Amino acid sequence: MRIRFALLALTSIGALSACATETVPMCRAPQAHELAAFSAIISHNETAVADAMAPGRLQNAFISRDPMVRSHVWGSEGNTRGTVTGVLSQPPLCIFDDPGFVATEASRQILVYPQRAHDRVAPPVETPLADAPLPWGTYRGDYMTCRFEQTASGWKLADLCGYRMPGTGVTG
Repeated sequence: MRIRFALLALTSIGALSACATETVPMCRAPQAHELAAFSAIISHNETAVADAMAPGRLQNAFISRDPMVRSHVWGSEGNTRGTVTGVLSQPPLCIFDDPGFVATEASRQILVYPQRAHDRVAPPVETPLADAPLPWGTYRGDYMTCRFEQTASGWKLADLCGYRMPGTGVTG
């Protein structure tokens, strides 16, 4: 009887652990605040981009038309490869909450893929997430990260999707 009970218990545990195996997540569409920031960037609407940004040094640099910030967002001399615009201008977008970033009530980070890039680099849906952790592909080629902060006026883009302020080593 004990052996039978032990086998039943092991079988149940095995079945539960199989159900608990987390698989590759499905992407989601951008949320309203994300879409507002992305639309402002794609439309090259500088006022809307500034309004979609969290207050701080990076917003000030953007407003003052810092050439490095503008190059990060829109590229230069018509080259948008690896820029924010280069990734965002390939809709539809595929969004994931960044598992490498500890989200809080005040700060969140997402991974943004053009759907075509995601489809090319993502593992099959049934793949255990432990075998294929996010992110997939090449940063600023297949995807980019965008950090949002909660402000008095809602969620705002804090880092212009990966921009690092010179000399600080930090985004935003």
